[in-house]
Amino acid sequence: MPEIVLSLISHTNVGKTALARTLLRQDVGEVADRAHVTVVSEAFDLIETEQGGETYHAKLWDTPGFGSNLAKLAARLKSSNNPVGWILHQVWDRVSDKSLWCSQEAIRNISEDADVVIYLVDASQSPATIGYVDLEMEILDWIGKPVIVFLNQTGKPDPDKIISGEAEWRSHLAEFKIVKNVSTLDAFTRCWVLEHTVLERAAGVLDGEKARAAQILAEAWKARNLGVFEQATEKIAALMAESACDAESLSEKSLLEKVKGLLRSLTDRDPELEKIQQTMYARLATRTGTTINELIELHGLDGETAKKLAKHSREEFAVRRDVEESLATAVGGAVSGLAGGLAADLASGGMTFGGGAVVGALLGGATTYALAKGFNLTQSEQNSVRWSGEHFLNQVEFVLMLYLGVAHFGRGRGVWRDPENNPTHWESATKAAVENHKSKLLSAWEKAPKRGGEKTAAALEKTFRDLLVEILAGLYPEQKSVFE
Repeated sequence: MPEIVLSLISHTNVGKTALARTLLRQDVGEVADRAHVTVVSEAFDLIETEQGGETYHAKLWDTPGFGSNLAKLAARLKSSNNPVGWILHQVWDRVSDKSLWCSQEAIRNISEDADVVIYLVDASQSPATIGYVDLEMEILDWIGKPVIVFLNQTGKPDPDKIISGEAEWRSHLAEFKIVKNVSTLDAFTRCWVLEHTVLERAAGVLDGEKARAAQILAEAWKARNLGVFEQATEKIAALMAESACDAESLSEKSLLEKVKGLLRSLTDRDPELEKIQQTMYARLATRTGTTINELIELHGLDGETAKKLAKHSREEFAVRRDVEESLATAVGGAVSGLAGGLAADLASGGMTFGGGAVVGALLGGATTYALAKGFNLTQSEQNSVRWSGEHFLNQVEFVLMLYLGVAHFGRGRGVWRDPENNPTHWESATKAAVENHKSKLLSAWEKAPKRGGEKTAAALEKTFRDLLVEILAGLYPEQKSVFE
């Protein structure tokens, strides 16, 4: 069985086990913010696939980190004719000489088992300020296995920061010919579209059958992650189809009569509409939370989205504004001929002047002005309230941002936590993509009441796939081929 063996190595406490958890989708080893948490090398099955009647397999070793005391042996190692052999034949106590013992274990694993070394560096520090890197690289050079360097601990995704960090590390490590590639794969914030690059880069530094096996396994990794991606788009499409179809019936009193009554007293609240608003927000929060929890599980994570989602959705989707923005401003020129024009528009199936501003101002009063942004009042066989097209687009943006949070959340970080502050480039990429697909989204929204949820979801699936491909390919242009 063709097999590729990767050994994770770094200085202690840089995040090897955290990255192993993220790649494996399992809580392996122990993760803690202290030196030498991992003291014994341990192997895990990374991925397996079949092709042409053969089974291909990738194994990932999580090793103890190089210890700080290794620097004390620098002079001795450099003067030795066989520095690696000298280290491996020393006897160090696992407790009293833990740092050197762990270094010895890591070196033994690389020497005896690895095809490729995955060396992690702490991207939060400049390489010029880290004294241990050069010695550890010399040891890896003495062993002679190809090394792929990944930047870890990069913090919140920031393309400019990542590019400059990679360039700095690439320049610093240029003297070590054993280093074949330098890129970023953060255990906490990597996106799934980057994961296959571990094996893809391994294929680039191996020869013959090993290189072919690594490439086959990289393609299998991409296919596996794409399968998850397709399921995610289906779930998001189903969620948004429910929103597009969601509606609440009004009472027997005609909508036009309700408008006329409130025109006589614009400050009155309408208890029926207040109740409808609460009911629809509750449903929105419940189904959104359910879908996000399904996405969390689908991506190999634990935990649930926060229970504050209902409050969050209210803030995101229907920000209250002071109706004293001026009724004339909100209504615009629609006031003139209101009785005739409004009635005709209602009868035709929807009242959407100013993106819903007229209906919100007329029916809500100051306390329910959220309806101006959040609802569209329609009349078919009976009067009903549903989410407006504008509000539907806001929901789309909100759900896509939550998806990006899940897609970037590494299992090494622990259980899922809702993002507090999304990277600004995520937001701009999402808004741009939604704008590009706005006509298709609004068309699906408009047709939803007659189509029903199942047909609307089917119509939205391709749109959401295209949306997410556009966003992810924009964030990671070098990985566009993942979706081809």
